Amino acid sequence: MRDRIWYMALVLGLVSVLAGLALAGVKRLTDPVIEGNLLEQAVRPALARLLGPLGIDNDALADRARIEVGRDARGRRLRVTVFRGRVGGRLVAAAMQTNGVGYGGELTVLTTFDLVKNRVSGVAVLDQRETKGLGARVAEPGHPFLRQFEGLAIDARFALDREGGEIDGLAGATITSRAVTGAVAQAATVLRARRAEIGR
Repeated sequence: MRDRIWYMALVLGLVSVLAGLALAGVKRLTDPVIEGNLLEQAVRPALARLLGPLGIDNDALADRARIEVGRDARGRRLRVTVFRGRVGGRLVAAAMQTNGVGYGGELTVLTTFDLVKNRVSGVAVLDQRETKGLGARVAEPGHPFLRQFEGLAIDARFALDREGGEIDGLAGATITSRAVTGAVAQAATVLRARRAEIGR
């Protein structure tokens, strides 16, 4: 009887290990596909809308790089994706894809910068899971909340007005407002600190 229990425990352990390896393999295979879909369906239209007025003549989606910006509390690498906008080969704009944690989970934010004027040229929320009718409104292109960032200097204080900044939060969606503002602040910080690397 005791031998049979050990045998069943061994089989269960092996099945668990194999299932874990299979799931890890599936994740490794599907992650690039999911990222590619996000790039084509969300990032490309946002780049066209936000960088188009700056007259760029390159494919900013193709001219991208990932910059390591540190590690999180678990020791995992934190990376920011940078999309470069050029005119005649000269870098005139950059867009940064950063994240913030909202009420419903992680938000993905794209912040574009006019590097000639050293100002924010636009902000778009690419992915979010916020409450419909409240925080989810930040994903609407051209929403008044997002337009507040346009024209702010790269070294502005990106924070809600109640926290000493210049951004008026969405009514009833303070956590979402703080998450988007924090993601924009992170993008500006990375741009200021790594501008030479971004310009390559």
